[in-house]
Amino acid sequence: MALSKSVLPTVASLAVLIGGTVVLHAQGGGDSATRPEIDSAVRAGNFTQAASLLEKAAKAGDTEAQYQLASLYRSGRGLPQDDSLAFKWMKAAADQGHTKAQFNLANMYLSGRGVARDIDQAQALLKIAAARGHDEAAKLLASVLAQRPTASAASNSVATASKEPPKSGPGARKPAPTTSQPATRNGRPALLDAALRGQVDAIRQLISAGADVMARDDDGNTALALAAGAGKTAAVDALLSAGADVNADNRGGEQPLMLAAAAGHADIVDRLLQKSANIAAKAPSGATALTLALRRCHEQSARSLLDHGADTGVVVDGGTTALMIAAAACSDTIVRSLVDKGAQVNASDDRGRTALSIAAERDNTRAITALLESGADQRTADREGLNPFLKALENGHADAAQALLDKGADPKSTTAAGNTPLMLAARAGLSGIVRSLLQRGAARDARNNQGYTALMIAAQEGQAEIVKALLEAGANRGLRNRKRETAIDIATASGHGAIVQMLK
Repeated sequence: MALSKSVLPTVASLAVLIGGTVVLHAQGGGDSATRPEIDSAVRAGNFTQAASLLEKAAKAGDTEAQYQLASLYRSGRGLPQDDSLAFKWMKAAADQGHTKAQFNLANMYLSGRGVARDIDQAQALLKIAAARGHDEAAKLLASVLAQRPTASAASNSVATASKEPPKSGPGARKPAPTTSQPATRNGRPALLDAALRGQVDAIRQLISAGADVMARDDDGNTALALAAGAGKTAAVDALLSAGADVNADNRGGEQPLMLAAAAGHADIVDRLLQKSANIAAKAPSGATALTLALRRCHEQSARSLLDHGADTGVVVDGGTTALMIAAAACSDTIVRSLVDKGAQVNASDDRGRTALSIAAERDNTRAITALLESGADQRTADREGLNPFLKALENGHADAAQALLDKGADPKSTTAAGNTPLMLAARAGLSGIVRSLLQRGAARDARNNQGYTALMIAAQEGQAEIVKALLEAGANRGLRNRKRETAIDIATASGHGAIVQMLK
């Protein structure tokens, strides 16, 4: 969940949260088959993947995807910040009748962001959006009209101003009322823009002039939230001194502490905790500041949160625990810290995976070692019947598999398809694991549900070194699978001439 140079779009800016499920509402065509993937990417905080999927849907004409993609380009979340591309996709969605896109496009025209400033275009878009019931568009349109007299009135007022001095007395014409509007910069309230850029002097001047310290952007972020997420420490201090609410939620249910933790700004995490930031606050997905810090393995931020009592037992969508998140890619130091603070080592998610299984799947050997030393059970299988050792082998991770084997992994376990560790290692080309298994007495001629042996699988995959190792260990080259094929038949059909010669 990285912060960019622009506005921070939240989970709410990518989706509408209904009953805990992320649902993208399309106002146009598109490939709906990508929506579960987008949903999954957003839940995981993988905005790079979400951006890629949204771009495919946007190019296919999906109006909502065009709008969401434009929002990501505006913020630089998941892809490089680019106002011109933000304008392109916002306009594409607006042209298809997307009301929010019309409102945001009008703001871009008003501020000259991604396009030349054009008040006429902005006014036309605001009229359309307002007619469709967009309240903010109606308010902004009224403001634009109040500050922009008609052409004839403007010319008359100019002529009058140039030829007549102001009248006074009973017959004097009263000046037209003006509408007080907060100063804006780059399409957002000036205070928020200054906070995002860390402009401390500007922040203090704006607050002294009456700027609302609790003003929000389109995603509900306050100035403090933007500064915290952007790592602008001095700006955070200035806003806290001015009374900014440390626990203000944005539209995605994220608070400043979460945004700072997600971006790894440990000094700001400490400052917010000192100001009584709610360490237990949760976003609709169940994410906390701790789980967000762990997503990117921000060790210092995670350690600070743990030292302040962050809950290690928190569970996010899919039954994922904080320890499982750390096991995917973080260091053994973070893993041990979580266990020391009470994280349950053998808890499983909705797919039956434990932290050890996830570490094996992701080839995180340091985490594997830490988990095993903390009592992780190698025998626990997931819903697919795979224990951590089999999971490592299925994914072709030699280091993870060796670490598990060295710590007592069962060389005789099998998958639902009857594949043994020796077969999986042969398929993946893990010659070192094959030799380790053979040294531990793995059954050379065991068959899977289709009658294949490790030798047949190696012959099919063209793994000459493994074929040689199996033959040296005494593997039976004359066995046949359910199709009545021998290893040499399979090697011949697969075009592996060198292996055919070895098997003769």
